[in-house]
Amino acid sequence: MKTDPQNSDYIVESVATRNFGPWRAEDEEAENQKLKRDAEEIGDPMKSLENRTMDSKREMDILAALDEMKSMKSRNATVTVDEMLEALRRTAEQKL
Repeated sequence: MKTDPQNSDYIVESVATRNFGPWRAEDEEAENQKLKRDAEEIGDPMKSLENRTMDSKREMDILAALDEMKSMKSRNATVTVDEMLEALRRTAEQKL
């Protein structure tokens, strides 16, 4: 056996055989869901439209969250340590 850190897995070098792959169950479930969805869309154009609409909405939500994370990172990158300490000092003074 040899470790494969890039893929978080092990590589069988000789004699041994792989009995279980943890990703197999996930891959099979994803494939089953895709086949079920495709079968629903074949006979029902409204279902196809609904699925495309949900996919578009999900993609827009993901992009919005990504943009928010990028903007938060850029805001935090512009704050210096001295500015943070000054802000903490001011809030401490205001509490007193």
